[in-house]
Amino acid sequence: MDVSAAARLALAFAALVPLPGAAQDQYALLIGGLGGSEAYTSAIRQYLFDAHAAFTGPLGLDGSRVTVLGEPAIVEESVVDGIANAERIRQAFADLKAEVTPEDHLYVVLFGHGSFDGTDAVLNIARRDLTSADYAQLLDTIQAGRLVFINTASASGPFVPALSATERVVITATRSGTQRNQTIFPRFLVEALANPSADLDHDGSLSMLEVFRYAAQRTQGYFEDHGYLATEHALLDDSGDGDGARLEQLRESPDGHLAAITFLRRPSAEGVTARMATMLQSKEAIEREIAALKARKAAMNPDNYYAELEVLMLRLARLNNSMDREREMR
Repeated sequence: MDVSAAARLALAFAALVPLPGAAQDQYALLIGGLGGSEAYTSAIRQYLFDAHAAFTGPLGLDGSRVTVLGEPAIVEESVVDGIANAERIRQAFADLKAEVTPEDHLYVVLFGHGSFDGTDAVLNIARRDLTSADYAQLLDTIQAGRLVFINTASASGPFVPALSATERVVITATRSGTQRNQTIFPRFLVEALANPSADLDHDGSLSMLEVFRYAAQRTQGYFEDHGYLATEHALLDDSGDGDGARLEQLRESPDGHLAAITFLRRPSAEGVTARMATMLQSKEAIEREIAALKARKAAMNPDNYYAELEVLMLRLARLNNSMDREREMR
């Protein structure tokens, strides 16, 4: 692909993506599993409450579009909408099926203890657990334009191949079902939702890739700072191939580019110049081109692949530099 062809394709994509501030409706379903002890129940409760506060606060979701389900011990709390059991979770998905449109985004976040029996991975909830296959079936009923599923529990890695699909971002706290220790990842995942520092490129928006990078980096740092051997390695899959990438693998992986254009928060229309809005559209188009190219890598001649990738990465670098200059001028 020559530069002029790539530029034409970028313009075609730019015509299809929304301007910052002209966002689709966003929904969130937050599920907290059984704590098993007072300390863990308290920790999961706090994750739910902090995530709810982030979604309804800095991320700007309507409170009526954020559903919180938790274990019986916390169900009387004001932000909790019901008990996290199989029946109530299924009902929550049925409610979302009736509301969510193909233009909307849905975020499903799980907190708690997970387990894996060699076949099925689960989040431990009251009474019968739902397996990763159960969640896959529930997700398939939702006609969202973009669906993000985050399982922050232990043994969550098998959710990646089970849930992977096009136009879907799947994030897990562990890379496999054998990483069974209580996870640190949810602490930093929730922190990323509300912390301005998670906006890694300082453009005023917050993408799921930035949330993943922030949480995964902070989790790695936690183990390094304490001198511990890491017992969890977060994965991100958004290419639909069922093979999630760890943080350090994203550069050469087909994953990460859909997450990069999945925005929890965009700059308000009032805070973005027309020139910046155009550049943000172009950036999203280039990210989509890179994702499509990486998905074709296995079938391409290596020289052709890297030549096309170089063109796209140079365009992206030049665009990022232009965006930096635009911000400095404001």
